[in-house]
Amino acid sequence: LARRLVVSLASCWARLARQAPSPMGNTTPRLLCLHSFRTSGPIMKDQMFEFSNFGEKLEYAGYDLEFPNAPYQCNEEDEKKVYAVVKQAFTRHKKYYEWYNASDDKTEYRRLDETIAYLERMLEQKGPFDGLVGFSQGGSLAHLMAYLQATGQAFTRHPPFKFIVILSSRRSRATIHQPLWQAPPPKNLPKAIVFYGGKDKACPVEDAKKLIETLPGAEEVYLPESDHRVPTLPEAEGGRLLDFLRQFRPGCCGCF
Repeated sequence: LARRLVVSLASCWARLARQAPSPMGNTTPRLLCLHSFRTSGPIMKDQMFEFSNFGEKLEYAGYDLEFPNAPYQCNEEDEKKVYAVVKQAFTRHKKYYEWYNASDDKTEYRRLDETIAYLERMLEQKGPFDGLVGFSQGGSLAHLMAYLQATGQAFTRHPPFKFIVILSSRRSRATIHQPLWQAPPPKNLPKAIVFYGGKDKACPVEDAKKLIETLPGAEEVYLPESDHRVPTLPEAEGGRLLDFLRQFRPGCCGCF
C-alpha cells in the first residue's frame, strides 16, 4: 500500500512538472508513444493507464508522454476489420488509425513512406523526444525508427534517441528492410528494453526473440502469463523498467 501511495504521488508530481520548465530551465524529458494497428493514440493512453500500470511507471520515472495518432485514419471498410475486443474495451473511442498496412505475404508495408515523412515532421514540430515507446505495430515502428536513424536513412535532424521501450512487437518483415537485420547492428543504436509474453499469439515468443537479436545488449523482460497487451507489471518487472530508465536521468537517481 505504501509503495502504491508513493507511486501515485510521484505520478501526480510528474503530471504537474510537465506543465512548466524545471527551475534549471530544462523541460521534462519526453517519450513518443506509438500505438498498435487500427487503434489510436487515445486508445494507447487508456491501455497504459486504465488497463495497466505501464504509463504510471513511466510517469513515476519523470517522463512526459505524447500519444499521437498514425497518419492514416481507417475508412468504413477498415473499421469493419477492427478487432471486436478493441471496440468493446474502448467504446468511447470511435476513430482508428494505422501506421502502415502489410501485404498478405507481409513483404510490403503500404503507406510506410508516408508515415516516415509524417513522423519526420512531428519530430521537427513537437520534438525533441528522449525515447520511443511502442506497442505491437507501434513497437515494430519504434524499432525501425531507431535503425533508420542509426544508419542515417531518416530522422537525422532529430537528436539521437537515447532509448526505446518495445512491447509485444516483431521486427519488420518487409523485403526492403531485411538488409538491416542481415548486416551487423550499427554501433550507435539506442539502448532498448523489450517486453514480451509467453501467451502472446499475435507476436509469438520466437518473433520477439528475432527482434531482440537485432538490439545488442537489450534488456529482455519475459512475462510468461502475458498475452498481446500492454502489460501490467509485477513489482519485480516494474523495478527492472525503472532501473533501465534511471540510467538516462543520472541527476535524478534519488527521485525514483
